[in-house]
Amino acid sequence: MKLLVCIFLTGSLSPIIKDTTRPVFNMYAITQEAKIPANYYTTKTGFFCNTERAIEKQTKVQVKVRLGSLEQTQKLEGYNLSTLPAAH
Repeated sequence: MKLLVCIFLTGSLSPIIKDTTRPVFNMYAITQEAKIPANYYTTKTGFFCNTERAIEKQTKVQVKVRLGSLEQTQKLEGYNLSTLPAAH
């Protein structure tokens, strides 16, 4: 019991230690310059992407338009084909 009283008294009587370290730069914080504008996808993407988005917005069904096979499209878009699931 004396030990608990001693710990309590030393904790309550000791001066409050403030953190004086400088804040660390957070590389994951998004600055105003790095934010994507609201109209980015409608102004910077191609015709087929915009058409897919418009159809999906109206029908609530996901539509994908490919010019070629699935493997060709994924290769052109830069996907790693060895890690993707096999298409049936």
